[in-house]
Amino acid sequence: MLRNDLLNNTLFLIACMICLFSSCSDKEEIPMLTELNLLDEVNIAMRIHDIIVASESYDLLTINETADNYLKEKIQSLTKCELVEHHTYDWKVFVLDSENTNAFTIPGGYIYFDKGLLKVIDSEASFMNLLANEIGYADKGYANAKLQDSYGLSLLFDLALGSTLNVENELLNTLYSQAYTPDVVEEADDYMLRLACEKGYDPAQLSGFLNTLEAYNMLIDWLDTHPTNSLTDRLENFDNYNCTTQNTSSDDPYRTFKEQLN
Repeated sequence: MLRNDLLNNTLFLIACMICLFSSCSDKEEIPMLTELNLLDEVNIAMRIHDIIVASESYDLLTINETADNYLKEKIQSLTKCELVEHHTYDWKVFVLDSENTNAFTIPGGYIYFDKGLLKVIDSEASFMNLLANEIGYADKGYANAKLQDSYGLSLLFDLALGSTLNVENELLNTLYSQAYTPDVVEEADDYMLRLACEKGYDPAQLSGFLNTLEAYNMLIDWLDTHPTNSLTDRLENFDNYNCTTQNTSSDDPYRTFKEQLN
């Protein structure tokens, strides 16, 4: 009788252990996050913007309502088309109170131009091509990839969650100063040509603008952070692109916009 009780107890323990291990193995594993979703990217845009606002090195320029509406109108006109994949980004353009001549984009659709660059741009067509170019770095994920290559995906998730970082200044410098590879820039240029041309802005005007700067030895910082293997080939590609121009008014509204920059 005692032997049967011991046997039954042993069998019961074995059954419990089998059940325990079986239940553990049946549990679904929590999948590792391997990419950002749309909400993550939108949160990253707002988080990095907050870092810029708090930074002592990157001052945002306060512009009047007319100038602000001009920038809103222009980025909305470019991003409302089938070529742009991320229509749900909160696309925005900001101006940095800097006499430098650069522009950069952050994941999630925020774009920043130095005041110095906006002042030297000669026409709305040149500006809209440059703006279309910057849109491409967010829309095609190049800005995202730049940060991942430098800091890893986990840091971007920290940004999306609003976590405190210890590399905020370095991160801003990466976005602003670190050059893209020529291969990426060429892809962004192709995106620019298709997007700006679809809206009637001739890339040949941007080519003419950049050629004029080169002739006067006034190359802008933007060319250093957005380089290609050959500037000559790049500008010839702009000149030769088959584009039906629609925005050729002699009364260029971009000039009025420039006059309103402090």
